[in-house]
Amino acid sequence: MEALNALMFQGALLSDSGRLYRLQLPGGDVQVVERWSGSERLSEGFVWWVDVLSTQAGLPLEAWLGRRATLYTRLADGDESPRTGLIHDAYALGSDGGLARYRVGLVPWTWWLSQGRHSRVFQERTLVQIVEAVFADYAPMASWQWSEETSAFLGQARPRSYCVQYRESDLDFVQRLLAEEGLGWRLQEADASPGGHQLVVFADSAAQPQDPGSAQGGGLRYHRSDATEAADSVLAIGATR
Repeated sequence: MEALNALMFQGALLSDSGRLYRLQLPGGDVQVVERWSGSERLSEGFVWWVDVLSTQAGLPLEAWLGRRATLYTRLADGDESPRTGLIHDAYALGSDGGLARYRVGLVPWTWWLSQGRHSRVFQERTLVQIVEAVFADYAPMASWQWSEETSAFLGQARPRSYCVQYRESDLDFVQRLLAEEGLGWRLQEADASPGGHQLVVFADSAAQPQDPGSAQGGGLRYHRSDATEAADSVLAIGATR
């Protein structure tokens, strides 16, 4: 009876019902999130580290690598905000005999562009042709599009007669070319894409869609962290160089 009660307690403890966060892993398995942290920047991508709890001490971590997973955050209005990435790392943190802890790392497909250096030459190619040739090497996980305003922005750009990538990672090479033309890129959710997200190259940041929570509330508030607050907000602002 004590063993049964312990199992029932663990089942209730690990239920994702009413929890603020949940992680959906390959195969549709949903794990309870203990904590997570990460960072995301324009033209740099993101990395999320998610600690999950499980009653299983032998989850198939190696089988998860390279596959998509989604971290869901429950919003103030009850909806969920997804953050989808590809698993680039997963390992066990230990267990206490009842629950096992795991840490899962999520990155965008662009992370694979940073894993190696190449040297090559592109002749008489436009910026778009060069970038798309690089991205095509990462099919089928690669998914990208050019924002509408980039057509007019690049309309007068001439083909590059001689463009060299020399001992650069593909990510550094693409970022350098885009920066030379004054372009940036961001990542957006795209369920139909293999990785669950898509890279969008843009020329005008003001032309990009506003965050739904910000648009609905007329902007994001900046105020204290308190359980009585009814809406999500910015809690801290800092500068980095």
